[in-house]
Amino acid sequence: MAKEAQNPPNARVADLLFEAGLLKTVGRTGWDTVRAPRESVAEHSFRTALVGWVLAKMAGLSEPDEALLLKACLFHDLHEARIGDLHRLAKLYGKLDEKKCEKDQRAGLPESMKADIESALERLPPHLRVFAYEADKIECAITAKEYADAGYRTQKWMEHACRESVKSPEGCALLDAILSRDSSAWFLRDEKWDKATKE
Repeated sequence: MAKEAQNPPNARVADLLFEAGLLKTVGRTGWDTVRAPRESVAEHSFRTALVGWVLAKMAGLSEPDEALLLKACLFHDLHEARIGDLHRLAKLYGKLDEKKCEKDQRAGLPESMKADIESALERLPPHLRVFAYEADKIECAITAKEYADAGYRTQKWMEHACRESVKSPEGCALLDAILSRDSSAWFLRDEKWDKATKE
């Protein structure tokens, strides 16, 4: 095992990766209000990036735009490693400085990495900003659909995504497909698996 040094090369990079790991333990608090199972910010961020990739493909984005969108989705809740996740009711009683937190998280990183994160969070072109925002809201709707199918009262999250959050043609088409499906259909429809278990 490597010995710890006072200031080893890439120490700040290592620190960022350890800090990001905390997102695996930070819970998304909105689901607590309907007693749904706990979901971590890391779980949400992973699938948000996957939704962003799907939207990029549906919209025919260039490879550079797709890469930038994926970074925006990946980093969009990184600040919650420090300040946690607040549901919308909690936010009525105080506002934490997410931008300052993001800036502090980037401090000391190599300039190329710092610039990369800044481009994804602060200098995202408007057309990509729309998709990054919608990816976040669509991922919430997917989770709400999964919970609703399991009997939890999460219909409002799905309705909010449809009415207020998702406006792009690609986002609407994807959301329609998601909300019209049983969330277990991908597993239950496997006829080859069914046949194999009967033989």
